[in-house]
Amino acid sequence: MKEKNNLPVFIAITFSFSILLSLFIGFTGGHESKLIWLQFASMPIPAVAVLIMNHFFRAPVQGIDWNKLPVYWFFLALLLMPATIHIICLPLIYSLNDGAFPWQSWLTTKKAGLYISPDNFGWGKLTSSGLVFQIFINSITGVIIVSALAFLEEIGWRGWMLPRLIKQFNVKKGIFIGSLIWALWHVPFMLSGILYLKGVPVYLLLLINPFGIFGAGLVISWLWIKTKSIWIVSFAHGALNNWGQYAFKFMQDNKTNLESQQIWLSVGVNGSLLILGLIIFITMKDNYGNYKTTANKSIAASGADNTQRQQL
Repeated sequence: MKEKNNLPVFIAITFSFSILLSLFIGFTGGHESKLIWLQFASMPIPAVAVLIMNHFFRAPVQGIDWNKLPVYWFFLALLLMPATIHIICLPLIYSLNDGAFPWQSWLTTKKAGLYISPDNFGWGKLTSSGLVFQIFINSITGVIIVSALAFLEEIGWRGWMLPRLIKQFNVKKGIFIGSLIWALWHVPFMLSGILYLKGVPVYLLLLINPFGIFGAGLVISWLWIKTKSIWIVSFAHGALNNWGQYAFKFMQDNKTNLESQQIWLSVGVNGSLLILGLIIFITMKDNYGNYKTTANKSIAASGADNTQRQQL
């Protein structure tokens, strides 16, 4: 029995929730809203959509091996996008600051041989080794927490939607369309202030960020195709969100040319993700042997008909 195409319903649900949440935050003050903490409600939206599709439309997530976590792909998923961003953006920031990195002042001055961390860090006074340890712990705990939140997105986008797009089209078309949908889904968050970048006007955010999100979607979808592991794509997504601009979290944010530097950093981050995604996408095959797409079935059926005619 042919499965009903529920993709439009799933997309409508995810976009409806994103628009409703964005309107609520937008009308209560945007990025300055007292309820801005509700931005974290954006990531469970695809998981909620999956629950709705499963309960009301009998269209569950299929074919996920919950025990699959290949070690090689795990480290690649963690490092590929953050490393690409830093390789491109660190020299960019260095050149914009006359051959120096604009580290926050507490990192460039010591009192009695100690670093005095900001109060909001909660790190207190640190030796050099203590600073390295705190950064290490912060990065590990951060990526674990953010990857757990990213799982709630990935179970919808890559776990539920992508296999259905591939089945309906082919691997490359499915990945392209899925990445485009994922990028557009973020647009209401940019308009409302849920996705906010200090010093960057909303109109520039709309012109720049969707391209990076699209590129990241291509990379994460490729990881899904290669591993079929929901954990790999969740950690890739989490590492992008938490480690993607990790070094830049410790750079000054009170410079007179803040807007210009933030815009260039945004261009660098999103441009590097787009380039990486396109390189991977262009070198991919149209189809993979373990994916039975509608297009493949049509070709196979045509081939079988021709064989039968030749035998007759």
